[in-house]
Amino acid sequence: MFYIEESKIYRNLGTGIKTVEFILRYNENSIIFLEAKKTCPNAANRYASEEKELKFEEYYSEIAEKFIDSLQIYIAALLDKYKETSEIGTELRNVKSMCDIRLKFILVVKCAEDIWLAGPQAELKARLLPFRKIWDIDVAVLNEVLARRYKLVC
Repeated sequence: MFYIEESKIYRNLGTGIKTVEFILRYNENSIIFLEAKKTCPNAANRYASEEKELKFEEYYSEIAEKFIDSLQIYIAALLDKYKETSEIGTELRNVKSMCDIRLKFILVVKCAEDIWLAGPQAELKARLLPFRKIWDIDVAVLNEVLARRYKLVC
């Protein structure tokens, strides 16, 4: 597991870049980029006020940016753009080919109801469409219960 948010690589890049919590080699064929949040704005209330619309936009823009920036940092590290990448760990560095690797962007919303997760997932899929197409990325939004079931959080 690579705690990118706490990494030297990330700190050395300076301000203006956002990252997910961590990147994980989930199994032989999957690499997960995981972002965790306590709450998530409700799309049903998105246009209730200018303030809610602004918060909705900021929330999803920031999440999308975190996934994209984290992927770019990871790929740059694989391509030896940085002098020191040992903190990434051997499982994540020893990727010979991305052809058979499933990249997954996962947002964990701690207190969300199962039935409610489809809305945020659809919003992220739409915002990340070009990157999903280029990299064949899966996007999922889980609550804490589902994240534990998949052993993504403790």
